[in-house]
Amino acid sequence: MTLYQDYLMVLSPSESIISTVKKLKEYAFNVIGAYESHYSTAHITVQYWPRKKPVWVEPLIPKLERDLQNLSSVILDINGFRYFNTADRYTIYANINSSPLTDIWFKQLRKYFTKHDAVPHITIAKNLSGAAFEKVWPYFKNRQWNEQFEIDQLTMLQREAIGHNKSYKKVKEIPFNSRYDFYVYANSKLKAPPIVARLHNEQQFSLF
Repeated sequence: MTLYQDYLMVLSPSESIISTVKKLKEYAFNVIGAYESHYSTAHITVQYWPRKKPVWVEPLIPKLERDLQNLSSVILDINGFRYFNTADRYTIYANINSSPLTDIWFKQLRKYFTKHDAVPHITIAKNLSGAAFEKVWPYFKNRQWNEQFEIDQLTMLQREAIGHNKSYKKVKEIPFNSRYDFYVYANSKLKAPPIVARLHNEQQFSLF
C-alpha cells in the first residue's frame, strides 16, 4: 500500500544564511527550551501539499519543471527580524525586504501554486507562548542582520503523513531559467515607464 506523504515546496537560501539561522535557533533554544521549528533548516515556504500519494504528485513534476523555466533566479535581502502574532502565539522570523522587483517575481511564482497571500520570510522560532516570546524577542529586536543572497531553484521536500518519522527529506530540486537575469526579468514584468524601471535597475546593481 502506498503511504500518504506530506510535500513542502520551498526556496532554500545560501549556506551562509542556513548557518546563521541554525545558530539563532540554538540561541533561542538555550533561552526558552524546546519550541516548534527548532530543528528545521532555513527556508522560504512556497506551498504545502498535505496527505498526497506519490502516484498523484509525481505526474505533476514535469509540468512544474516546464513552468519554472518561465522564471529567473531571484536576489533577496535580509534586513533584521520581525514577528507574527496570532491568537496569543508568536513567530519570530528573519525579514526579507520587499521591493517592486521581488514582489513581481513572487507574483509570477505564485501563478503555479495555490497559496497567494503569504509574506516571504525565514522562520526562526515558531508558535511561541507570550512568556517565551518576551524572553527571547529583545535579543532579536536589537540584532542587526543585512545579507543578500540568490535563489536559483525550487526544492521539493517530502515526509510521511502518518508515522513517527516527521522529518522532511529532499526529493527534487527544480532550477529556474539560468538564461534570465533577475533584474532584467523582473523589470520586464513591471507595469512602469521604461525610464523608471531602468533607474531602479541601476540602483539594484549598485548594491554589489
